[in-house]
Amino acid sequence: TMTNTFTLKSGTSKGNRRVWIEGNRLLEAGWTKGTQLHRIMDVQGHPDSLMLIRAEGKHRISGNEGRPILDMTGKWVTEFMGCSEHFLVELTDERIIITPCDTNLEDQA
Repeated sequence: TMTNTFTLKSGTSKGNRRVWIEGNRLLEAGWTKGTQLHRIMDVQGHPDSLMLIRAEGKHRISGNEGRPILDMTGKWVTEFMGCSEHFLVELTDERIIITPCDTNLEDQA
């Protein structure tokens, strides 16, 4: 299974942090509009991360067929992100792991 790893900057929505992933990165890993996601907050070996897996759950990929969107916001996202503005994404066809991080790692490449 290929893993695509990248860093994004979180936005805000109504005063809360927002974690947003869209487009080709999701499509290439087979995450399409309507896919249901189950969220796991306490990931073994990654205590600061959250993991989304393909299973019945509260989250769903939105957007459209050509541009799927994973959009998560609310008080829980603000608490999860803490002081970090950026987040690291580890994306495979089976799971999405999101970890708050301090800097945009792509800038250092």
